[in-house]
Amino acid sequence: MFNSIFGTVTYKGASVVHLENNGIEWEIHTSSKSVSLIPSINNSARIMTYLHVREDNITLYGFHDKKERSLFFELIKINGIGPKQALKILSGISVDDFISALDSENISLLSTLPGIGQKTAQKIVLAMRGKLLKEQDTVATPSQYNDIIKALTDMGFDYRKAAKTVETIAKEEDIKNLDFAEKEKAILKKAIIALSSM
Repeated sequence: MFNSIFGTVTYKGASVVHLENNGIEWEIHTSSKSVSLIPSINNSARIMTYLHVREDNITLYGFHDKKERSLFFELIKINGIGPKQALKILSGISVDDFISALDSENISLLSTLPGIGQKTAQKIVLAMRGKLLKEQDTVATPSQYNDIIKALTDMGFDYRKAAKTVETIAKEEDIKNLDFAEKEKAILKKAIIALSSM
């Protein structure tokens, strides 16, 4: 419903920011890391948002950037982790460090984050490994293949393996000579077969 709100910062707390926009002051709950990156009071700011609606409560959550919001969305998909818990986790670690911990299955590090024990850390790794990527990884694959890679990750394949496989297949001689539509179909089909056998 709301992608972001642009306005003037009127208040900054430990985990909440107030943003005035056209006469409306929004209360936005956010991580302490986002609070530290949002401009100081009386300055303009754009905050990425997520509106969480329950029968007894409506809460607006905010994020410094899309990367943090994407991690938040993945966290709240996990059984037992709600929006408030997800914000505590985001307050304790940067997005890239979190992704590195996932990739290396660093249960010890994840279990030190606020409100996460050993079992929850293991659950997070099982549910999220390979679904997120660091900022530098977003440019690893040519943009014309992003739709194919997204389709593969939606099927449950690891992002990095999917990206590498797609790049390799795209360079094959029998693929290079196809028109773009046929090329996409052929790459997707070959990638599914290749990734399924790994």
